Amino acid sequence: MTQEKRAVIICSQDAFANGVKPKELETYLKRSGFTSVIRFDSGKLSRLAKTGVRRLVPALHPLKMALYLHEAVLAVAVKMGGAACHSATSSLLWRIMVLRGKVLQTTLRESGHFDLLICESNMDQTVTLGKRVADVQILDLPSPFAEEMMFGGEFTQAGYDKLREVEVASYTAADYLSFHWHTYADYVRQKKYNGNNFLPITYGTHKKTLQARYSEQPRIIFLGYLGGYWVNLPLLSRLCKLYPNLDVYGGPEPAASLGINYKGYAPSTDVIAEYQFGLITISDDELRQHSFSSKHLEYISYGLPVLTPAWRQDAALDDSSIYYTADNFIEQVERASTREAWESLHAAALRDAARFSWDNALKALDVSMKRSEVWETSTEQLESEQAVMRTYP
Repeated sequence: MTQEKRAVIICSQDAFANGVKPKELETYLKRSGFTSVIRFDSGKLSRLAKTGVRRLVPALHPLKMALYLHEAVLAVAVKMGGAACHSATSSLLWRIMVLRGKVLQTTLRESGHFDLLICESNMDQTVTLGKRVADVQILDLPSPFAEEMMFGGEFTQAGYDKLREVEVASYTAADYLSFHWHTYADYVRQKKYNGNNFLPITYGTHKKTLQARYSEQPRIIFLGYLGGYWVNLPLLSRLCKLYPNLDVYGGPEPAASLGINYKGYAPSTDVIAEYQFGLITISDDELRQHSFSSKHLEYISYGLPVLTPAWRQDAALDDSSIYYTADNFIEQVERASTREAWESLHAAALRDAARFSWDNALKALDVSMKRSEVWETSTEQLESEQAVMRTYP
């Protein structure tokens, strides 16, 4: 009788990119022989329920109650804004992350043994600290979180240092560490942690039936999240004024004063095929110069060349990229809008999309799955991991 192989994917599901990769991982693992794959949405970890009125009520468990109280204090401080928000985020966020790791360990162990755990959520990465939940534990994170918060102006230096310490401990305790794109992994190696447990699980896309077509009056689309500092709404606003034939989809809705040509939420990503260029705007801080936008892969899967800021160059996507600044944006669009230039870029975009298929993006998981067949945790390793967890209150 074949033994059941079980995996759990810890994630925070949303309507944007965070909700995409967990589903792709689930499909890949099931195709690879896992008989049970759980997508564990950690969005309401401290609550009695995830929906309805009970989502406002804390769960009756000491750790979950502690987490609920920390989250409630932080939520109040965020609403107050200013110095209160800055101070509370700096002192509470790392504690919340540590508590979330402990709650996840307790909750998941109640579900029985797992062969594989993959964490897709920055807030939940401390699940690797303390008693092991699965035979093989992978952190596959969207970005280096402490740096994201620091460059976003959310932290004091002391808050950043503490969260960085917690993250490095989590990275070290993981069997494998991956980020959603190789440039983030490179940044972490250079600036933060250079362990020997990196695994190149990246982001991917699917081949699309619809494809963009050439137009003598090219249209530009921006599709994606509009809420983070890194989105660079001032740049997006300026480009909308420079090029009126630029439509913006996503959310939350930007302030009307920005003059952004906002179209709401797209009915589906197929709307991309109605345009000739995809647009990325990104802040120019040190972290985002090494960043990644999943929308780039979505654009090229429909054959759109991608306009991306000159300060965020990526050799892996050079062929499908048009690097711009606000000063040369119109010139770059015009240069790429002749039929010959656009069709060449269109073909390059489709080639890049084929290279970055989901199957190629996730194939490094095969290494971890082979390891799960033979992995046994030594008493010494388990005691070491538990000792690390005890250093955090």
